[in-house]
Amino acid sequence: MNKLFGPVLRMAFSTLVEPTLRRARIRAVICYLEMIQTARKSVIILGALIFCFVIMAGGAVLIPLALCLFMPWQPQTKALVACAFGAVYLLVPLIVAIVLMSEKRWMRITRADKLMKDVLIKL
Repeated sequence: MNKLFGPVLRMAFSTLVEPTLRRARIRAVICYLEMIQTARKSVIILGALIFCFVIMAGGAVLIPLALCLFMPWQPQTKALVACAFGAVYLLVPLIVAIVLMSEKRWMRITRADKLMKDVLIKL
């Protein structure tokens, strides 16, 4: 019985299952390559953002420091200017972080929304 069904099962496997497995492997490789490309772009963007942030932070610290030290203002005015800059330094990064870390934005950037639509359509 095994001698009869063995070749038939092997032939069925090679004609039905192997092409599907081959396509799945190709799709997995394509996804892996896209993931590497996205990771590379992310690292480049992250490096550029860190560089810009360091330059911007240096300038942002020096401007109010220079204003508070060298302007002929009253101490209360200098304190008000320093507090205003401090509030801006806290609120602007907080707003930027909230905007950049939104789930909707990440779903769109990573194309997970399209992936979800494709998966749900095929069901």
